[in-house]
Amino acid sequence: MLAIAVASFVVGTVVRVLAAQNDLWFDEVWTLQLLRERVHSFGDVFTNVKHSNNHHLCSLWMWLVGQNASALMYRVPSVLASIGTVALAGFIGSRRSSLEGCIAVILTSWSYLLVHYGTEARGYSLAIFFALLAWYALQQFEERRSWIWTIVFWSAVVLGFLAHLEFAICFAGLVAWALWRLVRHRSKWLQGVLDLFALFAVPIVLLLAFYFVAVRGMEVGGGPEYQVTPLLIKTASYMLGGPASGAAAGIAAILAVASIYVALVYLMFARDDRWIFYAVVIMAPLGLIPILLLVPLSVRYFMISVAASFVLFSSGYTALLRRGVVGLGIGLTLLAIFVAGNAVNTGNLLRFGRGQYLAALRFMEKNSGGREVVITSDHDFRNAMLVNYYKRYLERPDSTQYVDRVTLNEQYVRTNRRSLGAEWLIFHRFDLREQPERVTDDFGNTYQLITIYRYSDLSGWNWLLYHNLNRLPVTPHSPLSQ
Repeated sequence: MLAIAVASFVVGTVVRVLAAQNDLWFDEVWTLQLLRERVHSFGDVFTNVKHSNNHHLCSLWMWLVGQNASALMYRVPSVLASIGTVALAGFIGSRRSSLEGCIAVILTSWSYLLVHYGTEARGYSLAIFFALLAWYALQQFEERRSWIWTIVFWSAVVLGFLAHLEFAICFAGLVAWALWRLVRHRSKWLQGVLDLFALFAVPIVLLLAFYFVAVRGMEVGGGPEYQVTPLLIKTASYMLGGPASGAAAGIAAILAVASIYVALVYLMFARDDRWIFYAVVIMAPLGLIPILLLVPLSVRYFMISVAASFVLFSSGYTALLRRGVVGLGIGLTLLAIFVAGNAVNTGNLLRFGRGQYLAALRFMEKNSGGREVVITSDHDFRNAMLVNYYKRYLERPDSTQYVDRVTLNEQYVRTNRRSLGAEWLIFHRFDLREQPERVTDDFGNTYQLITIYRYSDLSGWNWLLYHNLNRLPVTPHSPLSQ
């Protein structure tokens, strides 16, 4: 099993580096714009960008490397944190047995969700890494009462919150487990209280300062519409390597929930109180959904729970593999299915990325009737930001222009309702259920679907490119999906 774990770690590392080289998606580009407009010094990242799109540690890195770095450079901290997460999962599992550590490495190496969110310039990967580090440090402190592990714990908690506020889910689990250990050892109340104070006093003071300086009054950005149940099904299905939707996703989601339940029960019957931490971290987001309904909910807000689930699963898998030949056969079969399913989803990420915006712009530049490339879309804020960011990489960046609805309205009035409109119309879609061959804009101009540039899922969107029939014709690109 050690050889499989090492091979999985190597493959997981290579895949993460490859997946970090595709196009930046909207949230990453938006962060760059916020930094360009509002940040002129180190402290501005905390005081001048009170926005939910500002993930402070990642923002600091992106500000330091500047506005013209590569996608991989912006994503270096996330990639390193994601690789570190795999190693930490192995260390946590190895506290119980080398087999459990190997299983944890295999699960986290191949996980599509950990690869996806571990390869974009956002705070989720760092938050996951520091969540596992804090959990590991807390267990080490419980055994050794060392100031070294106290400082590691402090650092992990503070940096976890700086990475993303989602870390609060992990913090709740850490507090719950620490309180349980205090109650369990009633004969050592004074020592327990002193330990709690030593562990949590410094992080809480620093986090209060962080809240008042950088969080209070934060503006929450928008997001796509969603339904809670399909979102939870997608998250649970992707966790085991299932599809995003459909009957198969429902079955995979049920199996994921059942696996979590069985693993928690196994730890409870084994009198292993780690189940308290895992139960809180995995279940806490579900209890917060009524509050989170006020903000755009997404799979990414469950990622610490997903990572904790993999470490939990490693305990259950290990117990199954030790149940004789039958248990070994079942366990290895489930592991193979997990790897295969996640490999398929990761393959889509490597193929389509988080969108193919630069390729789409190059296609429009190459196939435009004149020197000017005039583009509009169904959502000015989202698509204009991407067009204006990526056009710098075109052969004729100064000739590429995004025109918003206000400009088109003014042109329509100025030409006495004879405006020909933009040459290209972009529709952005999170799925491809609707692909009309022709569309007519508000000014009476008809556009024909020429091609589609896809994205994998979760981050970004598809671009459907429509060409104005008032211009020289462009042959529809076949196949439509790039």
